[in-house]
Amino acid sequence: MSNLNYDVPQNVPRMSLRMSPQDNMEDQIIGLIQKNNKMSTEKMAMILGVSSKTVKRRIKQMDHVNYIGRGSNGHWEISEEK
Repeated sequence: MSNLNYDVPQNVPRMSLRMSPQDNMEDQIIGLIQKNNKMSTEKMAMILGVSSKTVKRRIKQMDHVNYIGRGSNGHWEISEEK
């Protein structure tokens, strides 16, 4: 038996399916960092209702968000937008 999802047209790119429900996650992550620049990715994940791996992956894609320092002694910095 194949793993095809017959509810989705076969010509739709995969990324558009993944990005649709959470297209504003970058804005939500930025908002959380602006409220508390020491917030962990685990805490962000709990608030956003996704896994911490998802938050880490999305932050990695944002070139203007950096973690300065190590562990609980560090903090997030947001540089000029893109």
